[in-house]
Amino acid sequence: MKFVKATICLSVLLALSACSEKETVDSHLTSAKSYLAENKVNESIIALKNAIRIDVKNAEARFLLGKVYLELGDGVAAEKELSRAKSLKYQGKELIPLLARALILTEADDDVIALSTEANSLDKEQHSHFLAYKTLAALRSENIELAKETVASAQSLTEQGQYSLLAQAYLQLAENENEQADLLVKRVLTIDENQPDALMLQGQIATVMKDYSLASESYKRYIQQQPRSGVVQLLLADSLLKAGESEEAEKLADTILAKVANQPFALYIKAMVRFEEQDYKVASELAERALSNNFNQFSLKLVAGASAFYLNNWEQCYYHLNSIVKYLPAEHQGRRMLAVSQLELGLVDEISATLGDFNGEKEADAQFLSSLSFKLLELGATEEAKKLLVQSQAQPTGDANQNARQGILKLMMNDPSGMQDLKDAVKINPEFVEAELALAYASLQANDVEQAKNIANKWQEKYPEKAGGFNLMASVHIKQQDFSKAEQLLEQSLEKESNNLFALTEQLRIARLQQNDELSKQRADNLISLYPQHNKVLRHYFGVYKNEQALSKLAEAYQAKPTDLQKALLYSEALLSLNEIKKAQNVLVNFENDKQLPKRFWQVLVLTYKQLQEQGRVQSTLEQWMKQSPYHLEPVILLADYYANQRNFERALSVIKRGFDSHPDNVILQLLKMQLLLNSKQLQPAKELYQTIAVRDVDDNLKQGLLGRILMLEGKFVQAVPKMENFYKAYTNSQNAIYLAAAYMGNNEKNKAQNHLVTYLKANPDDVRIKALLANLYLGDNNDKALDVYADIIKAQPNNVLVNNNLAWLYLEQGEVDKALFHAKAAIKSGESIPNVVDTYAKVLLKKGDLTGALSQSSRASELAKGKDVDIELNYAEILIANSRQSEARKIIKKITTKTAAQNERKTQLSNQL
Repeated sequence: MKFVKATICLSVLLALSACSEKETVDSHLTSAKSYLAENKVNESIIALKNAIRIDVKNAEARFLLGKVYLELGDGVAAEKELSRAKSLKYQGKELIPLLARALILTEADDDVIALSTEANSLDKEQHSHFLAYKTLAALRSENIELAKETVASAQSLTEQGQYSLLAQAYLQLAENENEQADLLVKRVLTIDENQPDALMLQGQIATVMKDYSLASESYKRYIQQQPRSGVVQLLLADSLLKAGESEEAEKLADTILAKVANQPFALYIKAMVRFEEQDYKVASELAERALSNNFNQFSLKLVAGASAFYLNNWEQCYYHLNSIVKYLPAEHQGRRMLAVSQLELGLVDEISATLGDFNGEKEADAQFLSSLSFKLLELGATEEAKKLLVQSQAQPTGDANQNARQGILKLMMNDPSGMQDLKDAVKINPEFVEAELALAYASLQANDVEQAKNIANKWQEKYPEKAGGFNLMASVHIKQQDFSKAEQLLEQSLEKESNNLFALTEQLRIARLQQNDELSKQRADNLISLYPQHNKVLRHYFGVYKNEQALSKLAEAYQAKPTDLQKALLYSEALLSLNEIKKAQNVLVNFENDKQLPKRFWQVLVLTYKQLQEQGRVQSTLEQWMKQSPYHLEPVILLADYYANQRNFERALSVIKRGFDSHPDNVILQLLKMQLLLNSKQLQPAKELYQTIAVRDVDDNLKQGLLGRILMLEGKFVQAVPKMENFYKAYTNSQNAIYLAAAYMGNNEKNKAQNHLVTYLKANPDDVRIKALLANLYLGDNNDKALDVYADIIKAQPNNVLVNNNLAWLYLEQGEVDKALFHAKAAIKSGESIPNVVDTYAKVLLKKGDLTGALSQSSRASELAKGKDVDIELNYAEILIANSRQSEARKIIKKITTKTAAQNERKTQLSNQL
């Protein structure tokens, strides 16, 4: 019975509980509706959530909660509740259009369109409401036809209804009918001034029409209606920024970032504001954060690249701007920034493409192109500099500054038309002193003394109290070597402006030109006391004295400014001249990793390693020079020559190939490549390259020489000889004398080759290389003459191994054994690892009767030659027989395979001795 009672009690409790819950859901709904009527949004949400907690399947509570979320602008929460209400069969007529709007906010466009069938049963007003969102969904899905059909349907339902007008406005905006869309939205807002979708659309239309103030106002009103909308806050921040309300935009971005630390659009807004405030470091950091969060907007990349530019971060600047350059207008500042970053990174060949449509029509643009041209010239990229100079001249200019810049650039490129540009600059602006000065000194360089003199006279008349006219006229007289008149003018200059540097340095130059040491020192001392840190003065001072005292002055100047590259170069060059090579190296290595080092730095550093005989460092420095300054031609030539001297022609040719990357049509490199191909006997590639060189503006005699060498490689000596003769006459030097001798020898004209070398030596008696070649040609036919020539060579080069060896052999043949022994010993000192030198020494010792010594040296000669030199093996066999070691001699002779008749005869003689 107790169990029955307990069961009854439980049933009663459950029944009572059910009644209580039903009442509570209803009460919560009633409360919620009451709160909504009083606009107490948070309280209504709590009441509705309480109702749902009690009855999760209460469709009305779900609908009301979804509607509240939608009015707050929380699309995600609204969609969840309204979709649940729909699944619970909520029958309210507002459900479908409100759900459609929630889906629009969550960008679920296909789901909006999928509601079309259910929407067909709605009344006209609600159906029209839905069709507005369907229109927007169709447009966002790029289904224009469906959008047009939907608008037509909306108009047929309620032509002047707010949602029909809204649908039309969406379509008009999509078709770029911005003004018409704006009018439609205004009509909607006349019907309902707080209609959030109309406010949103008005903001978007205003943004397109660049009315950012109206856009900001629209978005602010939208937020008032839909306070939980996250997207509109970003749109508002963007419109505020564009409206010039940077401070307000940044505050809004900070509010967003406080909630979502890496919200990319907010990061972008803040980066834009920081950039405008020239806070480039922070702007760069913010932009990078936004980009790392996959926000790859064009303007963000522009901010990231521009910020990096102002921070001198060339790699980042290039990375960002290079990805968007094709979208930048021709005159956009971003193109300039990218061009500079390319210059700094050594990507010179990309600059022309970056500035391809940059016409230099404006003064600032022309000045930029000229400045960039100067920089390219400093790098050695002459062709690229010329391209930019042409661009800066694209538009006719009446600007004196531009004419002057163009003139100076052209003169730097050895283009004499630059003189006319300078004249035009002075003609446009007769008061343009700098242009006139440049013209005067350019005239002197071009030997147009009269023009320089006219300018100097004009200056003396126009500026009688200034030193410039007197200085210029003094330069004219120095050019004419009228030093007395120049001295007078410089004294007048110093009266006008005491101790002016130009006059004092010109006075010193005159004293040095006249080789007046005492006066040079006096003037150098005066200059250094007045201008102890001036580089030109320091160079003059050391040039006069060239001693430790002068070096100390340079050392003081360098130590006062150890990061000044020009002072470091001055000091290191002075150290080299005084043979303090290691000190010079220590000064220069401090700058090795600097970017865009001048040509002179690398030249001095290479010279330093050469004097230290550190060939490995010479090679690595040339490689580094090529890498850091690819538009310098010198390292390509020097490095190719370095490998060519080592007979490593393939490596030298690979260097030339790399050089063509930066100098694609350079005739010097083509000629150098041709030399390497000829020296390495690569006939076919040489013939192909000759076809290119043949049509270039190259001296015909040089072309004749190249063709002659090709013919020599082909064995066509009859045709080669006249070409090499013409080449030698045009370019008479040691190497070409050897080429001509080789052509004669190949044509079986040995006497002609000998006479040619004799004639050359009459004009060049100290050319040891030609003497050695001549002596070699005499060998065999005229050993007496060969001996005389070798004897002459040995006076200048007493330690020459090969000459000493040949002299030893020739004296041995003449029976002058003591002389032979003297030269054999001299040869063996440095040639103890050369088989023929050791073999000669062995033969001389044999003649001297030193059989043991002879056998020892002959055995070593055989080992060095690895038993493969027939003559050395025959000599070894002879010395073995002389030492009564017939059995060993017999084995040696048996292994010998002779190649000439003389060798065969000697082998027979030795066999007979055995």
